[in-house]
Amino acid sequence: MTQPNVLMIMTDQQRWDGVGINGNPLIRTPHFDAIARDGISLSHHYTAAMACVPSRACIMSGQHAHISGVTTTGGKRWLRPNTPTLPGCFSANGYHSVCVGKMHTKPWYVLSGFDRRVIIDSKYDTSYGGDEYRVYMNQLGMMDKTIGHHTPGFGKAFKSMPTSELPAELHIDGYTGKRGVDVLEELIAKDHPFFLTVSFNGPHDPFDPPAPYDTMYDQEKMPIGHYRDGELNCLPERTYRGIIDMGIEHLNLTAQTDAKKREVAAYYYGNISLIDDCVGRLTDTLKRHGLYEDTIILCTSDHGEYLGDHNNYGKGDFPCESDCRVPLLLKAPGVQGDGNRDALVSNVDIMPTLLEAAGLPIPATCQGIPLAPLVRGEVEDTRDCVVTYSEAGPCYRLRTREWAYVYRSEPGHDQMYYLPDDPYELNNLADTDAGVTMQEQLRNRLLSWFIVNHAPSHIGN
Repeated sequence: MTQPNVLMIMTDQQRWDGVGINGNPLIRTPHFDAIARDGISLSHHYTAAMACVPSRACIMSGQHAHISGVTTTGGKRWLRPNTPTLPGCFSANGYHSVCVGKMHTKPWYVLSGFDRRVIIDSKYDTSYGGDEYRVYMNQLGMMDKTIGHHTPGFGKAFKSMPTSELPAELHIDGYTGKRGVDVLEELIAKDHPFFLTVSFNGPHDPFDPPAPYDTMYDQEKMPIGHYRDGELNCLPERTYRGIIDMGIEHLNLTAQTDAKKREVAAYYYGNISLIDDCVGRLTDTLKRHGLYEDTIILCTSDHGEYLGDHNNYGKGDFPCESDCRVPLLLKAPGVQGDGNRDALVSNVDIMPTLLEAAGLPIPATCQGIPLAPLVRGEVEDTRDCVVTYSEAGPCYRLRTREWAYVYRSEPGHDQMYYLPDDPYELNNLADTDAGVTMQEQLRNRLLSWFIVNHAPSHIGN
């Protein structure tokens, strides 16, 4: 069997409905949608960890955060040196394994199994002085034209500030897309099987689309999110305080006008459409070389974004569909384009799925499930629940077909929602007379999940 090439496309903070194929009538993502139409969309795909670094460790290792040990974004911990990684498994089996863009590793420059990295990892963090994008923009004398947390007025603009002085090709995501095509051309020319990851910084805030993406969406038509007054009162005090007094700008995420919310959504969508055009250039390159049909392509994100849901922005402190559920699009030889699968899947499944699709062995350390039987329609479900870890607490969200349950060690701060009647998770049934029996059942179900997947020390204490 000829070894198939593999292209993995990653974004940062793209919620599950941040692609049109998942039912969003407003967003324009024709290239993401085309990949799903040529393959499938796994529309109920959830991150196993609710923050950039832990989530990426789950994808890279196929392990849950409490097993890999990567449990925070702000700390220095990354995968143990002997941990088998997704790119490392491809490299060990004769592939050229290359990453272009953001990986958010600790430290940020480690290879983690890649043979080569083109590091573009500094959308708003000024500390990454050696990455390629920053070096290039400094050579052009244009680094001060980029938007970041350091930009004057950023707090007042509430994270939404178009990059009006940069052409799209010099925006960090446009640059990532260009370099992704460059490296793809190099790999194709070598006539050797490759595993290429192109990982974009966006649509993570700052929401900063360049022209023409800054005016692509009519702000009057943008969503403002689903929320109910007082619903955040269930959160622990320190978590709630982080929402109403966030970061160096001391933003109150709950105190934005509807007009500002629509502006943020329009710019967020604009960032996604910029990335989508870059995806189109990657797939066009494969088609031009006659490689598209036989290349495995997987598109995903590390976590979602509230985007006004629960009157909040960002991710992690109120685990829900908006931040836990992310796109997973898969096109592979033999996969028929037939819409989507709504089975519950996790991003720990990505590593074993890609390795099996390429005919490579799956390390015993992987906790995920290969999705080929689901993709081929041989089974309807792979599991009866998924669990997402959040470092805000920490806490854990259990998602079943009908229920969403968030466990916190502090009494009185659990969350529980019956999704058929409450799809936007607005009415918390935890610690109510009507919900006490089901709350105990779901808590026991979560504990059973940890028995199978090896519980961290603070569970059940």
